[in-house]
Amino acid sequence: MAALRPYQSKVLRSNTPDPELWLSMNSDDNSEMPNGGWVSTLMPRQSSSRPRAALISLVRNSELPGLVQSMSQLEYHWNHKYQYPWIFFNEEPFTAEFKAATQNLTSAKCYYEVVPEVHWSTPDFVDTGRFMNSLEYLGAIGVGKGWMVSYRHMCRWNSGFFYKHPRLAEFDWYWRVEPDVHFFCDINYDVFRFMQDNNMKYGFNMNILDDARSFPSLWSRTRSFINSHPDMIHPEADLDWLLDASNGGDYNNCQFFSNFEIGSLNFFRGEANERYFNWLDRGGGFFYERYGDAPIHTLSVALFVPKSEIWYFNDIGYQHDINRHCPPHSAGRCACEPTSIDENFYKLVPLESPQKKPDDTCIRQFLGGEWVKKRDGWTRSEERGSGGDGYHGYEMTGLE
Repeated sequence: MAALRPYQSKVLRSNTPDPELWLSMNSDDNSEMPNGGWVSTLMPRQSSSRPRAALISLVRNSELPGLVQSMSQLEYHWNHKYQYPWIFFNEEPFTAEFKAATQNLTSAKCYYEVVPEVHWSTPDFVDTGRFMNSLEYLGAIGVGKGWMVSYRHMCRWNSGFFYKHPRLAEFDWYWRVEPDVHFFCDINYDVFRFMQDNNMKYGFNMNILDDARSFPSLWSRTRSFINSHPDMIHPEADLDWLLDASNGGDYNNCQFFSNFEIGSLNFFRGEANERYFNWLDRGGGFFYERYGDAPIHTLSVALFVPKSEIWYFNDIGYQHDINRHCPPHSAGRCACEPTSIDENFYKLVPLESPQKKPDDTCIRQFLGGEWVKKRDGWTRSEERGSGGDGYHGYEMTGLE
């Protein structure tokens, strides 16, 4: 099977981290926590220190059953071996029942934190009347959760505040876990050590489209930031996979599905990301539109991180609502049926949304190279003429 990492035309330097080599040498749980101790195996470019990392979840008391499901599966498939702490966040205090139930699921330390009120309220610069009109309008046209005030606060907190919480000050890495998700596969390496040793900044599991009616001004606002802060853009930034050349170079609405993300807290704390978030926030898009953390994280990572420091965790089986990913060749390790690489491409885009889909699926545009090659003789127009969606002409399905 082809490598599931972005296509690179340049020869790698000898001191460049090699994540595939790392996985081949470390995918045997040789750094798990036996009897609470830390074991370090030695290999080139591998760090010897245990990552300062945590599993984090923004969750309500009422979502306890869904969180028990998510937490139980991730503990069973992975964290019982590594015992990374869990940190739960809520806009109100957690109940004794919630604390007892979650702590009973893990031998790792659990923390229960309240989101500061200033991070879960409407800022003074927002026009309340315009905000209320936005809730009514987006709800009326069918934008998902467009009418919910709490959803706006959640998206804003996940976009620009979670990494500022005092509880996370002692940590460098996080894995976001939501209630009511599924983890299908045994994971036989330390994902945080993988990120740390290979100098990764962000890891994702799905790369899909969302309803562009949620954030119509996001790209114009981002372009104005780029024009005003050209010095902040990483010299190796790659935005090509996010821009549609056939649509005037506009944002194609592809995004990392951020309910699963493993990332560097230090990246998000950095000046570039912080200034970008503040630029978007002051424009009011979380309230006058329905800016989501997924496209914002995606654009921030693309602007300020080289592609070589973004990782596709294709080997982790995962499901969130209707979006489901299961890796190929995983019988015996995963309790799911393998899915094609394009399985979730536009599931979140309602039929009534007029947005133009990009020429290639989001994950293929990110990976590039042989992943965008088409079969000889195939044409999109012929496929669509016979009732297809125009995305089944690729040489590779991801199931090889």
